[in-house]
Amino acid sequence: MNTRPPLLKGTGGQSILEFAVILPLALLLVLGVIEVGYALVDQHLVTRLTREGSNLISRDTSLEDAATVMKTMSSPPVDFTTTSRLIFSVIKRGGTTGTANYDKLILYQRYEYGALSASSKLQIRGSGSFAGAPDFEADNSDSNTGLQVTNVASNLVSVKGGMIYITEIYTTHALITPLDGFGVAVPKLLYSIAYF
Repeated sequence: MNTRPPLLKGTGGQSILEFAVILPLALLLVLGVIEVGYALVDQHLVTRLTREGSNLISRDTSLEDAATVMKTMSSPPVDFTTTSRLIFSVIKRGGTTGTANYDKLILYQRYEYGALSASSKLQIRGSGSFAGAPDFEADNSDSNTGLQVTNVASNLVSVKGGMIYITEIYTTHALITPLDGFGVAVPKLLYSIAYF
């Protein structure tokens, strides 16, 4: 006597159907993990380079020389000739007694380099002009109240005449997967800022 249950017929189609339902979800998950991992690696590179920039300018390296060093240190995804922007800023607490910017945080130096169109996230009250190389110092930094920085904590620089060195880098992140074709938004612009 045979005790085996009878074989079910037609189960091959069910397996194909289950596979067809699960495959897009599994593919989306795998592509998401790959793309997020790739974006995190790119963001780490940008952050590392930003910190190095602030470290350089805080050691009395001219902004122009620091930008040259940053160009040579950069690696993909950072390419200042096509897809990235470097912004050096030096904020100073006004130290000249009796001037409009005494004891105020002001944008003392500024240098920007790179092909990408992006602007600093540091906000100032108005505008200012800056001298050329090698120092890129603000014109009339003692009296131009438009140079006062409005979105930085005032306790970052406590000593009158003291400075804080800031590097910002923007770069584009090229997608390596067609994840955006599935309607998943992945950031295409990476940004990092470092204070020293």
